[in-house]
Amino acid sequence: MQDTYSRRNFLRLSGALLAGGAAVMTGAPGRALGMGTLSGRGEPRELAPISFVKGFCSFCQARCTYQAQVRNNMVESFIGEKDNRWTGGSMCPKGLSVIELINSPFRLTEPMLRQPDGSWKRISYEEAVRITASKVRECLDKHGNKAGDRMALTMPLWDSRESELAAEMTLHLAGCVHMMPPGETCTSTASNMLTSLVGTGNCTTTVNEVCNAHTVVLWGANINDLYPPYTRWLEQAKARGVKLIYIDPRKTRTSLWCTTQLQPLPGTDGALALGAIRYMFEHGAFDEVKARALITDLDKLREDASSYTPEKVQEITGIPAHDALALYAALAESPRTILWLGGSLSRYTNGIQTVRALIFLQAMTDNLFHSGQGIMTMQSGKPGGDDEFVDALLGPLDKPKMNFRRLRMAMEKGNLDVLFLNCSYRRYPDCDNVRKAVEKVPFVIHRGFFMTEETEVADLFIPAVFSPETSGSGYGNEKQVVWREKIVEAPGSCVPDWQFYRDLGIALFGDKYPDFKDPAELYERFVSIVPSWKGMTLDRLRKSPDGLVWPIYEVNGEEHLGSVFRDGKLLTPEGTMTVQDRVFGRIQWTYPKGSPLGKDRDEKYPLVLTQGKVLWHWQQTLTNFSRELAQYSEGRFVSINPETAAQYKLSQGEKVRIETFVGSLDAWVDIRPEIIPGVIFTPSHCTASSPLEENRSPHINTILPNYWDRISCQHNGVGCALRKIDAQAKA
Repeated sequence: MQDTYSRRNFLRLSGALLAGGAAVMTGAPGRALGMGTLSGRGEPRELAPISFVKGFCSFCQARCTYQAQVRNNMVESFIGEKDNRWTGGSMCPKGLSVIELINSPFRLTEPMLRQPDGSWKRISYEEAVRITASKVRECLDKHGNKAGDRMALTMPLWDSRESELAAEMTLHLAGCVHMMPPGETCTSTASNMLTSLVGTGNCTTTVNEVCNAHTVVLWGANINDLYPPYTRWLEQAKARGVKLIYIDPRKTRTSLWCTTQLQPLPGTDGALALGAIRYMFEHGAFDEVKARALITDLDKLREDASSYTPEKVQEITGIPAHDALALYAALAESPRTILWLGGSLSRYTNGIQTVRALIFLQAMTDNLFHSGQGIMTMQSGKPGGDDEFVDALLGPLDKPKMNFRRLRMAMEKGNLDVLFLNCSYRRYPDCDNVRKAVEKVPFVIHRGFFMTEETEVADLFIPAVFSPETSGSGYGNEKQVVWREKIVEAPGSCVPDWQFYRDLGIALFGDKYPDFKDPAELYERFVSIVPSWKGMTLDRLRKSPDGLVWPIYEVNGEEHLGSVFRDGKLLTPEGTMTVQDRVFGRIQWTYPKGSPLGKDRDEKYPLVLTQGKVLWHWQQTLTNFSRELAQYSEGRFVSINPETAAQYKLSQGEKVRIETFVGSLDAWVDIRPEIIPGVIFTPSHCTASSPLEENRSPHINTILPNYWDRISCQHNGVGCALRKIDAQAKA
C-alpha cells in the first residue's frame, strides 16, 4: 500500500495508537485520557478501602470486561480484564468515559412529567410507573386485541440483557411484539442476508480465527476506530504473516495495520465483489463440484457476474483495473480467507446485493467451513433463545413484527398510542421528520440520562442507570455472554430498565407477569428453560473473565470457537443457498439511490456524502456529554481530498455548508489526502443537544433522505454539495 499520509496526519493517526488501539487503557489504574478519579457527587471525606468489582462496557459489541476500582460508592477507574481472550485487557476511550458520565453534572436523576404548558414537573418513580400503566391500560381497554399494534418500543436497553427480557415480557402480555432492533441502522442487511443464505445472522466464525487465515479482507471494517481493542487481532495476524487487505474509501487508523488498501467510490463495493466472482469463473479458481453442492443454481451466479470485467469494475469503482486484478488474484490464491464486513456495507440502498455477492464469493471459493475461513460482521453476536423463553412462559404470540419504517408510518397516521422511546430517534435518516412523527404519538415515555432531543419530545421522562449501577449480563460479537455485578448505587430515582419493565408488568398484569427480584434470578430462570443455554450457568459465568460463548447445551459442556458449521454444512433448512431469491431476485447491482454517480443523480449535488463513527465517540448519544472526550472531539468537520478542496477553492479550517436536497448544516473543512476525490466524510455523533460546544451540531441525519432498502434504513452515498459560508479558519 502506497503511503500517502502527510506528516501531520500520520502523527495524528498514529500518535494515539497504544497497545493496538488508539488511546487504549491496560494495566494498572491511573489516569487515562484525563480520566482519573471523578467525583461529581462530592469528594469523599475520608479515604475508604478500595474494592474491585467485575464489570463490562455496554457500548459496542467488543464487550470489554474490567475490574472497577471502587471507593466510597464511587468508581475511580476501570482496569481492563487482562485475562479477557478477546480484548487482552484493553478498553477504548468511549468505554472509559462512563466513569465520568456516571457523575456528570448534566445527568437527570428524577422522573419528570410534561405539563400542559410544556414545562416539566418532578414526580416520584412510583407515580411514573402508575402513569405509564394507566396509559397502557387505556390503550388496551380502547382497542382490545388490536391494542398491541398501537404500542412499540425502540431498543437497545442499555443496562443488561435481562432488561430486554423484562421489556419483552411486558409487551408480550400487552399483545405487542413491536420492539425496534438497533440493527436497522447498522447491520440488519448483513445479518438478514447471512440468515437467508447460510442460516445464521451472526459471524460464522470467531475473531481468533483471523490468525489462522491466509488472507483477511476488512471490507469496509474500520476496526481501529470502531473496535479499538480488537486491533490486537490485526497485530497478531500480521505478525503471523496473514495478508491484511483493507477496502475503504478513506485511509484510517486501520490502514496502518494492513498490507494493501483499495479505495473504491462509496457504494460500489458490490461491483468489485461481482468482478471477483467473474474472475473465479474465468480462471477456474474454485472447486466446481463443491461449489455446485453448496450453491444450487451456480450458473445463474456466473451470468450475474459475467459483465463485470476489470475495465467495467474500474469505470464503476474508480479502482485501476490492475489493482482489482491483484485483489482477485490474491483471493484466488488464498487457501483460507476471512471476510470481515463493515457496517458501512449495510448502509447503502444496494447493500443487500453487495452482501449477497460477498457471501456467494466465500461459498464459491470454499471459504466458509474450516479454520481460518468465514464471514465476520460488526455489531453482531446476539445469542438466540429470547422468543423461546418468553413463549415458554407466556405462550406464543404469533404476530408479524414491524420495522421502524412501518412504525414511522403508523405514527404519522396517528395509529400509535404509546411509544417507549429508549434509543435515539436521531439514528434514523430524515430524523427531523421522524421527530414530527413521534410528536403525533399521544404518550411517549423516554428512558434516558440527559436532556436530549428524545427528552424534549417525550411526555414522561424516567431516568435510567449506567451499566455499573446494576448487575446483569450482556452479549458480544463472538456470541460471548458476560456478567457484571452491581458496582455502585445509582443517584436519585434512577432505576435499571429491568426494574422499570418488571414493575410496569406487575402493575398491569399482576400475577400473570413472571416476577423476579433481580437479574440473577431472571438469568437462572432463563437458563433452566432454554436448552442452548443449559451449560451457561450463572456460577460459571461469574467466574469467567470474558464470558461464555453461546451455545452450550450441557451443564459442563465446552465452548465452541471457530466455525459455526460444526458438521461442514450450512445451517439453512436445505443445507444450500440459492442465487434466485423469491424476494430479492438475482444479483442485479445498481448504484445506491440518490448517488451522484448513478442515473438518478442531481447535478446540484455532485459529491458523495458518507458518515460514520469516530474513535472518540459512539454514534450520537451518551458520549456527547463527556467533557473528557470533548477535548479530543473535532466537532462537525467535513473531510475532503485536496483535489476537491481546490475545485471548490476551500482552505483548511474554512467554514462550509453541507447541502442535500433534504437540508443543510454547517461544518469546518479538514483537507486530507486519505479520502478520495469527490467524496466527503463527516462524523455521526454530533448533536444539537450537547451542552459541550465541541460536540454541538445538528445531527447529520437531519439532512439525509428517508431511504430504505427492503430491510434497513440507509445513511450513506447520497449526493451533496459544499458551499463556502465565510473565510474564518477554525481556531
